[in-house]
Amino acid sequence: MLIDLQAEPPPSQWGVGVSHEALQALAQQWADTPMPLPAFDYPGTPTERDERWWFDYVTLSVSVLACLWPPEGEDMWRTRHHDLWLDDAPGIFAAFTRLISDDGIDLDRVAQLSNDDGLALFDGHGTLQLIPERVQTLRQVARTLIEHWNGGTANLVETADRDASRVVELLIETVPGYQDRPETPVGVLPFDKLPHLAAAIMAAGVDWSFTNYENFPVYPDYMLPRVFRHFGVIGYDAELAAMIDGEQLIAAGSKAEHAIRWATVYAGAHLRSALNAAGNPVTAPGLDYHLWSQAVLGPLADSLGRHHRTVTLRY
Repeated sequence: MLIDLQAEPPPSQWGVGVSHEALQALAQQWADTPMPLPAFDYPGTPTERDERWWFDYVTLSVSVLACLWPPEGEDMWRTRHHDLWLDDAPGIFAAFTRLISDDGIDLDRVAQLSNDDGLALFDGHGTLQLIPERVQTLRQVARTLIEHWNGGTANLVETADRDASRVVELLIETVPGYQDRPETPVGVLPFDKLPHLAAAIMAAGVDWSFTNYENFPVYPDYMLPRVFRHFGVIGYDAELAAMIDGEQLIAAGSKAEHAIRWATVYAGAHLRSALNAAGNPVTAPGLDYHLWSQAVLGPLADSLGRHHRTVTLRY
């Protein structure tokens, strides 16, 4: 049974709670804050976006846009892009921007990546975890685009008739690395962060000419829970809070990990409803980008506390 993550919060015994009072307070604080649709044009992304390769670029890069924090004692991974050193998502996008030629992206080349090729693709300073796993995912994604989608993601988008929700479904159903639906004692949790993010970025690259993206969930990752915790929207029990603050690993597939992500989706849905009620009609991608920007780029970013640490390529 699929659980509607936006309809109910995680079980309280899993260690994470959501405060509706704090949600309402945050909605009032942000009632006049613009949250436009994101352009996803930060450093590292290509300045020119051609549909011939843009959808492939997004599908490949987002499939490995996860686990960008370093292990304990290691430096954050960053890569050089022109005269800038970029980390986090901009760094990953910069790595794939280097793959673009006048003919687009050579999927055959990506389908044959070796581990050494992966090290070269993600060349930089610091530690990027799971490079062999990223390379394996990229090979599988490229082969799927070549074989199942007749040479590229553009055919997937055409099959979906530019319906963003259908793009999400097709990514989940057909492209390796894009299904994120763990089974738990209470049911299946359809987090699906990467396919929703990929569909949104695809749409942004073509001036949001897709349909049916407005009601996407916010994306359950590492950064959004930091914002929600800072404003009291999400709270952790003492044991989980100590683990997060102490940068201890939260096991992938554990109830605590699932609860953090579930609470993020639930809180995002109810914050959006509260913002709409307060006169700020935001889309889900606009709200998600605002939350992510607060955690990564905003003036409060360094004061939001630690994020949870789970070694996974799901987010």
